[in-house]
Amino acid sequence: MPISPYIAGLRARIGHDLLMLPGVSAVVRNDRGQILLGRRSDDGS
Repeated sequence: MPISPYIAGLRARIGHDLLMLPGVSAVVRNDRGQILLGRRSDDGS
């Protein structure tokens, strides 16, 4: 997967220093127990 322009810009400024990239995961369900599915906007998976 190619690096995003945002991360490339950060890397150009900080080099190989540690770069913290927070993330989150969750399962979203409604009252009937159905699970919400989402599609990534950056790669469509």
